[in-house]
Amino acid sequence: MAHPTEWKGSYYDGQSLIPQHVTLTVEAVSLNLHFADGTTRIWPYQELRQTQGRYSGEEVRFERGTGIGETLVIPSANILLAIHEQEGSHAGHFHHPGTRRTRVYWTVLAALASIPIIYGIFTWGIPWLARPITSAIPLSWEIQLGQFIQQEVTTGTPVCNNPKLIHAVESIMTALTDPIDTLPYRFQVTVVDSSVVNAMAAPGGYVLVFRGLLQDTASPEEFAGVLAHEIQHVLLQHTMHLIVRHVSMAFVIAALTGDASGMVSYALQAAQTLQTLSYSRDAEDQADEQGFQLLQRAGINPEGMLTFFAKLGKEQPADGVLRYLSTHPATQDRLAHLKALLPPASTTYQAFPFQAEWSDINTLCESPLKASS
Repeated sequence: MAHPTEWKGSYYDGQSLIPQHVTLTVEAVSLNLHFADGTTRIWPYQELRQTQGRYSGEEVRFERGTGIGETLVIPSANILLAIHEQEGSHAGHFHHPGTRRTRVYWTVLAALASIPIIYGIFTWGIPWLARPITSAIPLSWEIQLGQFIQQEVTTGTPVCNNPKLIHAVESIMTALTDPIDTLPYRFQVTVVDSSVVNAMAAPGGYVLVFRGLLQDTASPEEFAGVLAHEIQHVLLQHTMHLIVRHVSMAFVIAALTGDASGMVSYALQAAQTLQTLSYSRDAEDQADEQGFQLLQRAGINPEGMLTFFAKLGKEQPADGVLRYLSTHPATQDRLAHLKALLPPASTTYQAFPFQAEWSDINTLCESPLKASS
């Protein structure tokens, strides 16, 4: 492609804002500037910096010197092609418009190639990193987050505070946690006065059980099976792991640094995550097995866990209130696996003092709102 032998440009001397119109000729090692007064100046390529002209339709701008030095502006980007076509040119540091289309192709190819990489990061990378990140979160931060989640879930919803009910629930929790040698948390159970059939393990030892699930349990052993499962989700940090995987990066940074500012907004994200997302199959299997073992160490009949999960598996959601199976799927495979862990039938277990009264106790739910009405 033939290019003009002369080019038009505007020259700024670095002192005046008024440009001087110049004519340019392209040489092998320099640009020659021809001024209206007949003088010529030689600008070696090696002394020039290109600060504009890398994009289509943009003027080409060369600068020379330090600070506010001399500047040359050329309207036509084709001058760059003419410079690069000069044999022996020392202008390799200038942009070459001829590579622009190639660069676009490479950009598109790079974007296409990044799709499987991004998919891999979200599918394998983030889950893999979530575990070490979870382990690095300060215990005090985890406990505080759990407290805020408990407050978030119960905001606007009363909790069950009948003394007889609370005593029975706390007695079962104490029986389950006593055999644990090293207990990093002080477990607390909150019974939420809602017909929703659900239970949720928040970080830091906070367990929330909804009245609908409590009333579905036929015995203290069935309720203990639910608590044992949720306790293991907390101890194995499944809850924090789930939250780290699905909330914002700002949450992760705050958690790693122990920054408690904005904890309320983090608690809202975390509470929504725990109520809408399910644990992995491995996490469920771990909570099942270790919860099952915890029941046996506590001297509580583990068949309660089996009977309750099997019962939930047969129930059909009514008006969308059965949520426990959405986050704790009781599949036949899991039930069969737990049955294989059952000890000999001759094993004896403790009976709770309120065993015979359970059908009455699990219906007791006196909330502050009801008490004041």
